[in-house]
Formats: sequence, structure tokens, C-alpha cells
Amino acid sequence: MSRKTGKMSRKLLAILTICALITLMLPGYALGDELDDPTTPVEGEVVGETEEEEEAADETEEEVVDEAEDNPSEWAVPEIELAIENGLVTEKVLSNYQDDITREDFCELVVKLYEALSGEEAQLPEVNVFTDTENEEILKANALGIVFGVSETEFAPDANITREAIAVMFYRTLEAVNPSLVDESYEVTFEDADEINEWALEAIGFMSNNEIIGGVGENMVAPQGNATREQAIALVIRTFEKFKDVPVDEVEEEEVVEDEEEEVVEDEEEGEVEGGAEDEAEDEEVVEDEDEEEDEE
Repeated sequence: MSRKTGKMSRKLLAILTICALITLMLPGYALGDELDDPTTPVEGEVVGETEEEEEAADETEEEVVDEAEDNPSEWAVPEIELAIENGLVTEKVLSNYQDDITREDFCELVVKLYEALSGEEAQLPEVNVFTDTENEEILKANALGIVFGVSETEFAPDANITREAIAVMFYRTLEAVNPSLVDESYEVTFEDADEINEWALEAIGFMSNNEIIGGVGENMVAPQGNATREQAIALVIRTFEKFKDVPVDEVEEEEVVEDEEEEVVEDEEEGEVEGGAEDEAEDEEVVEDEDEEEDEE
């Protein structure tokens, strides 16, 4: 083979080698173009969804969640409807039912309960003893002895209420209507009774045994847990239904009659004592006069 032929062979081999390399590289370029194409779907990506569409979808999901939280629980719906029918709720508590109820909102409910059971309008006191609220329903509830402040001058209207505190306030509401409504004591049988403060034991025993306050499961009452709006509304209507037919006025009249009879008896006894004392004094004067006459003789 001549030297010229050898050089041509080497050139041809080089050309063939370059062609082979180019052929091998072409699929890689094609695959790279496909991945870089913004219209090519990637795993987990929704084809054709823009950033605006994604934001709209997120807002829709949030609205669904908010709507679920705004609606009452299924168990509470009948009692809420009955409370509305009897005028025992305010507009403020008819939303965000799973939110914890505040001291202010609860006062507005128990004043309505007091007026419905007693048939009397709660009176607004002349003096506001609190510096952090001017809500008239709070002042009425305080004047009735249903709620008190967290100090001598502060009420904390936006603070939440524990389950044991709400039981006490319902108990005091019934007591304000008529003390005879809460004249019985009951034993507390909840498993977590040792977590109940002593000042709340009587109220929780009374409210639970009258089937107004129930447990949270496994015979637990969770006294330190907060009460929600829907729970408070349910307790209001349960208390109303339990005691609405109790003849409060008749009980009050009987007590008045008994008081009058006692006063009459006391007056008669005082009259007898006074009359007896006067008679004795007259007898003593007569005796003294007779003794004086004898001495003179």
C-alpha cells in the first residue's frame, strides 16, 4: 500500500469516527430540548395551570375550610335552632361556632336566660364598677350576682371561660331567679373530679345531675377546658327547657305568706310580753299604795 493510500484511509477513519460520535450525541440533545420545553408536563404538575389559577384554587380551599368552621357541629344544630326560636341568643354568637366564647358574650346569653325564666327584666345598676367595659348586659349580670370581675375594677370581657366557671354562672343564674331551684346538692362522679376547683364542685354536681352539663368522653368533664359558642348556646337552651315550667311565682307567694304569718306571731308575742309587763307594773303600784296606807294608819 502506498503512503498516499494510507493517509486517505486514516482520514476516512477519522471522518467515520466523527460521524459516529455525532449520531450518538443527537438523542441527548433531543432529550434535553424536551425537558427544557415549558409546555412539557412534569410529574405532579397540572398542565396549563398558571400562577393565578393556583392562587384561585388555594383561596377556594380556604373558603371551604372557613365555611366548615363557621357552621355549627351537627350535634349542636337542633339546640341552636331551639335557642333562636326562644330568643335566647345574640347575633354575635351565631357565627364561628367552634370559637371559645368570651365572658362578655356569655353575660349577654345568661341575662336573656334570667329574663326568660324569671319573667322580669334585668335591671341596670346606677354605678359601673368596672373600668374596662360599659356593656350593659355585663353590668346587669354583675348586679344579679351571676358574674364578678377578675379584680375590683376589671372584668376582662374578652377573656375566655372555663367549663367549670360556666357551670357556676348557670348555677348562679338559677339562684338569682329563685334560690329554691338549686336547693339540692349532688355528688360529682366524674373521673377528673380532683381537677375541679372547690368553688365549682356544687355547681358542676348540680348541672351534671340535671343533665345540663355532660362530659367530654370517658366520664371526664375537663373543668379547665374552655367552652365554645355552640356549647354555651346548648347549655342555655338545656337550662331553659329544664326549668321553664317551674312555678317560680307560686313559690315566691308562699314564702311571702309565711313571712307575714311569722311577723304576726312575733307581734302577738311582743304584745303579750308588753301587756304582761304593764300588768305587773300596775299590780306593784297597787301593793305599794296599800302599804303606804297601812303605814299612815
